[in-house]
Amino acid sequence: AAVEAVMPVVRSFSKKVVRCGPAGSGHAVKAVNNMLNVTHLMLGAEGLLALQRMGVDPAVALEAINGSSGRSLQTMERLPQEVLSRRFAYGFKLPLMAKDCRIAAGVLEEHLPGAKLLVEAGKLVQAAAEQESPDADYTRVVRLLERQVGEELRSGGCGGAEPSSSQAELAEPSKKKPRADPSQS
Repeated sequence: AAVEAVMPVVRSFSKKVVRCGPAGSGHAVKAVNNMLNVTHLMLGAEGLLALQRMGVDPAVALEAINGSSGRSLQTMERLPQEVLSRRFAYGFKLPLMAKDCRIAAGVLEEHLPGAKLLVEAGKLVQAAAEQESPDADYTRVVRLLERQVGEELRSGGCGGAEPSSSQAELAEPSKKKPRADPSQS
């Protein structure tokens, strides 16, 4: 009854309301959703980095992928608009994404102890959050992968070329001071 009483208020600012289950379920679903979101982004970026190093323009690869079964929101929107453009400004902060990934990892640990794929992705998100500035957009998680291979993901990128000055920066990221856990503020 209490939930039904507040639903008109909730619907006034939410375009979709889904009751997920017992107390805490919605929070867990949101955390797992965000972990899937960032994992899809990293998977797409990793595949595109390999293709770029092979000589395939990432924009051309995305055109093919987005017309086929491998497409996702990340390949259709975030990778071309935020990563290939080097904009990195979707509007959701990387430290908040890292917090959601920690929550999702807790859900996995408690309810699916043998889980590996999302847990490993979450670790990459944590590493990226430690290396980027506190106000970095979550799409900058791709920079972690770029630093690992020493190459930026760019439209027109062809791999194997002489590294640019910005690529030289990829090899040695600046050391950032550890930040406080944003969920503790």
